[in-house]
This record gives sequence, structure tokens and C-alpha cells, in this order.
Amino acid sequence: MANEFALEVVTPNKTFYNGTAEMIIVRTTEGDRGILKNHRPMVAGLKAGTLRIKKDGKFKDAKISEGFMNVDKEKTVIVIESAEWM
Repeated sequence: MANEFALEVVTPNKTFYNGTAEMIIVRTTEGDRGILKNHRPMVAGLKAGTLRIKKDGKFKDAKISEGFMNVDKEKTVIVIESAEWM
């Protein structure tokens, strides 16, 4: 889909999610942040909480530990200690 971007969510033990998303919402150390396709490049620390991934018009939520997120024009990568679907 034209509005999707590449997203990878990794933990030390596995790749939790590797695909595309229309939007993600995550809690950074600076507050909640929504990421869409063509978001400006950034690196942010993440707080433990909920990662919301929007795909096919619906959100799927995961409980995540703290970590960090790297957003660039090619892909958004989230590196965390643990993640599980809610």
C-alpha cells in the first residue's frame, strides 16, 4: 500500500515484527509519538508501555519494554528487551 512504511521490531532473542505499517504510536522519553510514512529521521529512547501498529486500517497492540527507535527514510527500527502481543 502506498501509505505504508517498513517496520522492524527486534529483541535480543527474536524479530518480533518485520513487515509494513500505516502508522505506529509509541511512548518515547519525550512523550507519545506517532510515526507515518516519510516521517523526519530521528532516534528516540522508548519507555516501557504499548506499541500500537496500524496495518490494514486496524491497530494491533503490543506490550513492550524500554529501548530505542530509529526512524529513517528507508525503515523504522525498534530495539527493545521484550515484546508480546496484547
